[in-house]
Amino acid sequence: MFVASARDGFVESFDTDPSARGWTVHGDGALFGWDAVGQRLAVTWDSSRTNSFFARQLPAPVGGGDDFAFGFELELAEHAVGVDPDRPGTFQIALGLLRLSEATAPGFQRGVFLRSSNLVEWTWFAPDPNGTISASVSPVVVPRDGRLPWGYRDSYLGLETGVKYGFEYRYTATNRTLRSTVTVDGQPGPDLDPVVLPAAFTGFHVDALSVNSYSHAGQDPRYAGSVFARGWISRMHYQGPGAVTETLELKWDSTGRRLSVPTRSGWMYQLHHSPDLRSWNPVGQMQPGTGGEVGFEFLSPADSPAGFFQMKAHLP
Repeated sequence: MFVASARDGFVESFDTDPSARGWTVHGDGALFGWDAVGQRLAVTWDSSRTNSFFARQLPAPVGGGDDFAFGFELELAEHAVGVDPDRPGTFQIALGLLRLSEATAPGFQRGVFLRSSNLVEWTWFAPDPNGTISASVSPVVVPRDGRLPWGYRDSYLGLETGVKYGFEYRYTATNRTLRSTVTVDGQPGPDLDPVVLPAAFTGFHVDALSVNSYSHAGQDPRYAGSVFARGWISRMHYQGPGAVTETLELKWDSTGRRLSVPTRSGWMYQLHHSPDLRSWNPVGQMQPGTGGEVGFEFLSPADSPAGFFQMKAHLP
């Protein structure tokens, strides 16, 4: 029997080396470093470098059918866009939830249409050098099929160096809404527009919280931008659901044997049986999670062989 809490999460204060708590670097390791004196994470967002991530796996993956929240505190030391003459426009700095295996794959390009997927992300754009684009916080949700991202509900907000900003994001599955708030040096900041996903949105699957420095490679030269920024993250946190399968309970009734499992909405569940822990075979049909208990019926007690059972769950 496997048991996990219904909700799980973590708070990272960076008071000690975060690598001891599961944080890992993917890409250019020079962009991230623990500041032991300041007890914070030093970050460089440099679009001339390869895609790079400072990430920690979530206790369990989440999708559009789950409620979750994350937040962080940010202070910028410097920020400039259009730093590459061939890419004179603005470009984002970013942090949020992603599917780590996809984000670290070679074909993932954040600045190119239809080249990224499975993101629930805070992004900030500084004004472009020619003044046609204003500074804005632009939360975005990119679906699993990589189609047009939903979001970019720009809330016009400039970020000043030497000021500590706190951002909080909370997603509610029942109304498919991502809401955000901001504080400025500990005081309430301006209102930020929510992102409401349409009913036809194809869903997302994220499994890590990450600070993201994206490459500017591959952009359309007519709209290409670049960025160089440095700053510090002094706190990050996440809260969401725990394991997608909390307990397995074996039951007998007059018709045979039944195994029941609590489920999460939006996930698919498949029971497997093995006589020897070497080979596994599916039992019955795959079933969608309901948010309640789902049962799998199989052989009657008199005919059932000895063996082992496991439940596999995945986002469709």
